[in-house]
Amino acid sequence: MAKNSQTRPSGPFVAVITKSGKIYRADPIFENAKEIFVGHKALHGTRPGELAVLRPDGRGRGEVIKRLGKAGSLKVLMEGILTYYEVPRGFSPAALEEAEAQATLASRQDGDRRDLTGLVSFTIDPDEARDFDDAISLLDGPGEGEVTLYVHIADVSYFVPAGSAVDREAQKKACSVYMPVAVEPMLPPKLSSDACSLRPGRDRKCVTVEMVYKTGAALSPNLLLPEKVRFYRSTIRSRRRLTYNEVDDFFEGTVGLSEAGDEGSTGLSEAGEMLEPEPRGSDETAGQRETGGSDAAGLEKLLIRCRQLADGLRQARYDRGALNIQTFEPEFRLADDGGVIGVRPRPQSESHALIEEFMIAANEAVARHLERRRGDCIYRVHEKPDAAAVDTLFDLLEDLGVPTPSFSLAHGTPEKAGQAIRDLLRSLPDVLTEQQRDRSVFGEIVLRSLKQARYYEDNLGHFGLASEAYLHFTSPIRRYPDLVVHRALLRELHLEDFSSNRLELAEVAELSSGNERRASLVERTADDIVLAFLLDRLLYLEGWDRIFEGEVVSVIPSGLFVRFEDCYEGYVPARSLRGDYYALSDKGSALVGRRSGRPYRLGDRMTIRVVRIDKLRGKVELELAR
Repeated sequence: MAKNSQTRPSGPFVAVITKSGKIYRADPIFENAKEIFVGHKALHGTRPGELAVLRPDGRGRGEVIKRLGKAGSLKVLMEGILTYYEVPRGFSPAALEEAEAQATLASRQDGDRRDLTGLVSFTIDPDEARDFDDAISLLDGPGEGEVTLYVHIADVSYFVPAGSAVDREAQKKACSVYMPVAVEPMLPPKLSSDACSLRPGRDRKCVTVEMVYKTGAALSPNLLLPEKVRFYRSTIRSRRRLTYNEVDDFFEGTVGLSEAGDEGSTGLSEAGEMLEPEPRGSDETAGQRETGGSDAAGLEKLLIRCRQLADGLRQARYDRGALNIQTFEPEFRLADDGGVIGVRPRPQSESHALIEEFMIAANEAVARHLERRRGDCIYRVHEKPDAAAVDTLFDLLEDLGVPTPSFSLAHGTPEKAGQAIRDLLRSLPDVLTEQQRDRSVFGEIVLRSLKQARYYEDNLGHFGLASEAYLHFTSPIRRYPDLVVHRALLRELHLEDFSSNRLELAEVAELSSGNERRASLVERTADDIVLAFLLDRLLYLEGWDRIFEGEVVSVIPSGLFVRFEDCYEGYVPARSLRGDYYALSDKGSALVGRRSGRPYRLGDRMTIRVVRIDKLRGKVELELAR
């Protein structure tokens, strides 16, 4: 639940229309602003209970300029959020026409592409994913004790020429915006969900990062550096569209892949390779095929080999100093009709971690290549923490009874502050386990003390990943900086004629960072509203007298925010805490009774009851149950 008030966009006034007697009012639902009056004629047919966009006249009155629909509809509320935050919507006729024409290039044969359709490639994505911009392949060799990882990324730049109508509108959006029951894509669906999407059984154009690792070596940071790296344009054919849940169930031994839903034969041997040479398969991969065995068994063995490599990469990354911070993020379960039917915390699962490691490896490989070539591009940077922020964090944690590493603000440098954070995160899991406290709560506390990652035209390194050079390359369907990086890489490979200057890159980086923050705010607002609807349904079924056990996740002068049932969040007003007057402590870690001295601290467990739910605003008020 969003806890900080946000500055209202200068344009849309989104409100629900209410009626009292003969008077109509517009009550804003996404901001703390005064209601305005609406004359009957100014409603333009809008009815009470509907959501609308209004034009205030500055004197307490306004006029409806757009009806959105019934305020009780989740889809209408999602539309209202996008309107309120002024997210660019849809595509111009010129862009749609251009996308339609460019999509026909998907079937065109290109002489400068490597034919990797003989490789076993597959995707792993969320259940609800509709566009797939990354696929992976893995082969033993070429040398003894070596393994070759292929990360295939949709070749979006092939379909979206720089300066085209689609490109200009994608740059303006900067990223796709995903909400539980709606999405605003960065690219027209003809490209994002079809021609560029690595759908199973379809030949698709990619940019491939090929990395050879020496797997026999002891786990160390050196494993993060492949023995050999190659970049090239390719054609692949995904053999299967796997989901995170399918792969997690397989890794946990719950179900074999043969029992999972399939989208066509994988054509795999037990070694995870093609059963028969493909007619268009290249000589490069033909010698690595084997025969025999079942499709599912071959895919299962291939996944196990992928997991082994990903585990080694992850351990090496942590040994290098990368941060391991657990935070909360909801994962919604959708019905076939698109409605939301459930929620759980997004798992820190092996399937997520596997894909994350391979994508990080590809992103770093591209960043190192462009850095060495001094190629102009957009980096993903995460600067070292401020010493003052670390000192404040450690004061807060000490106030909560969590031991912290030795750190001196007087002699603090960004390097020493960063090392102190790393030392804290190494000790924190054991401390919290001993104290029986939630890791995600304290992970969020630590995360709030760090600087935000952002896009920038210079390489400043990435503190969170302990990476000297990092960028975003693996999601060009949904992030514009990735598309810029593709063009920069292909330019360095002499495969694409693309030029940019640093001023243009700086503008794109700044716009992309800002729009990314806006997208995050939109998604959090949408999550809050959907969670409120789900909680209301839960209490309707189980009764409003239901008692919950929760944990304090945030403290502000006026009250406490409590997370309960792992996913839901609500607000306990300080005025409702009986028997005393409660104020924020000096360190900001608790609300403390002025007479009794009793604290309600971050991370404390408490028993609560839901008092009321404002579904339209995604707000939940709680009270202590005892």
